Amino acid sequence: MPSARETADRKPAGFPRFAELDALIDQLVAVIDDENALLAGGMPASLAATTGVKSNLAGSIEEHLKALGAAGPVTDAERAYLDERVGLVQSKARDNLSRLAGAIGASRRRIAAVVAAVRETNAVAPVYGRTGRASDASAGRPSLLPDRLA
Repeated sequence: MPSARETADRKPAGFPRFAELDALIDQLVAVIDDENALLAGGMPASLAATTGVKSNLAGSIEEHLKALGAAGPVTDAERAYLDERVGLVQSKARDNLSRLAGAIGASRRRIAAVVAAVRETNAVAPVYGRTGRASDASAGRPSLLPDRLA
């Protein structure tokens, strides 16, 4: 699939009504590419800011496409060009979704590993009360109450 720039460079001459749509598509592709780079670097927490931007750009693209459809028929060359541009966005979005799913899975595995480590540490390490004495392991779960009340 060609890049956003390669496709934009092949834009049919004489169709200035695609200028805004092209700019929006280029912006969305750039945001998705940046997000994919963050995901590849293992930084999914950095994505909070891009979610709203992606949503706004996708909504604007949808509005522009609806307006183009309402304006009347497009030529075969225009349709081919629009199909290629929309296909580029769809391809990038599929890749982004795949990377997001991988990042979510990795985050879940990290959380599960931390929880398991905490449980293991709590099972092995004695719990000390306010007096500095280890609580009786045979008494079951350690109490959060002061030693004199437990």
